[in-house]
Amino acid sequence: MANVLIVDDNQEILAVNSAYLSAEGFGVTTVETGMKAIVCLNAGQYDCIVLDIMLPDIDGLALCKAIRTMTDTPIIFLTCKDDPEDKIKGLMIGGDDYMTKPYSLQELTARIHVLLRRGRLDAQNISLDKVTIDRESRMVHTPEKNVFLSQKEFELFLLLFENPDKVFSKEELFEALWPNSTDMGTVAVHILKLRRKLDFAKEYLGTIDNHYKAGYYFAPPPGRGAA
Repeated sequence: MANVLIVDDNQEILAVNSAYLSAEGFGVTTVETGMKAIVCLNAGQYDCIVLDIMLPDIDGLALCKAIRTMTDTPIIFLTCKDDPEDKIKGLMIGGDDYMTKPYSLQELTARIHVLLRRGRLDAQNISLDKVTIDRESRMVHTPEKNVFLSQKEFELFLLLFENPDKVFSKEELFEALWPNSTDMGTVAVHILKLRRKLDFAKEYLGTIDNHYKAGYYFAPPPGRGAA
């Protein structure tokens, strides 16, 4: 179970985010101040930090700098400050993503999943049965064939593959992987490309399936669960 630390002085936001992420299977810790966040980070380990900028004691940007001296845990800024300059500052000082309020809980969850995958220290290949997934080259190998995936194809593939049977809506995938795009049709295009490219390995990997009116999910082959 991945553990998330949420830092925000708004009690309602803390309660809503905590309830939603807990229901999604995360372990969640919430604090209202920067100093409490530092205490938590000194006491334990977290897989992702959701950080507001406007805190009552420490500016969130300054807190991000302090956190980066302690850990490389992925940080998502979640703030009402929507000026492009604020976003640039947040990303330049060590933030990994930046979302503005109001926001979608589904989008927040999807972005956490993406950062957890990107932030994994274990960058080794994934091997199972007769297939190998090479993270560095973005290649899928089987004894019969090898296939190369583009960067976005690979990101989409891993997000689905590493969360087997979890349904992601088209909106969640779009907001998580194409935050600067306006063409939501790119999700369906990439799903189609992935299905075609990975059809040769479905016996080992499984398949990308549709959940009626809900979204897409990765269905492992019989007998195999999470990778």
